[in-house]
Amino acid sequence: MQSRQWWRVGRRTGMLAIWIWLTSVGLVQAQGPDFSGMWTLDAEASSYTAPAFSGGRGGDDIDRLFITQAANGTVLIGAETNGLKAWSYAPGRELTIPVGRDTSMLVASRWDGERLVAEGTMGEMQMHEVMTLDGDRLTIEVTTTTSAGEIRNQLVYYRNVPVGDCKQWAMPCKDFPQEVPGR
Repeated sequence: MQSRQWWRVGRRTGMLAIWIWLTSVGLVQAQGPDFSGMWTLDAEASSYTAPAFSGGRGGDDIDRLFITQAANGTVLIGAETNGLKAWSYAPGRELTIPVGRDTSMLVASRWDGERLVAEGTMGEMQMHEVMTLDGDRLTIEVTTTTSAGEIRNQLVYYRNVPVGDCKQWAMPCKDFPQEVPGR
């Protein structure tokens, strides 16, 4: 009789282990592709009206994006010249993103298969943004709707395009002395 009880315990334990494994596989897949990297705009493949992102995020200078993606799925996006106005999406949650000098918008994001979709409303403005990844090509489609009409932008970026010496960047690096004076 005891061997039968051990068999039931073993079977339940095995079923629990399979259920945990299947759940964890689903969570990993739910995070979508990894957008991390430095991205350079392909102006010829893109079509946009400045400001390119909803609410003016990135301003007119959208030539480079820097994207970090955390293990929990949060995607942090920043433009080269306006790092303080970086925005982030946490799929399945609502976050506030900067959309102007002193203005922000509450945005909900979610994974739609392999696409990251973000939607938000601020006053009369509505924003719908879709990010897709195809190898080293990132496409961001942004639709901004206001009382004045609808603007559709499509920005195409390529990963890891060399950016040259950092002293030539919009916010150049500086050389710092290697020795502390007086030591």
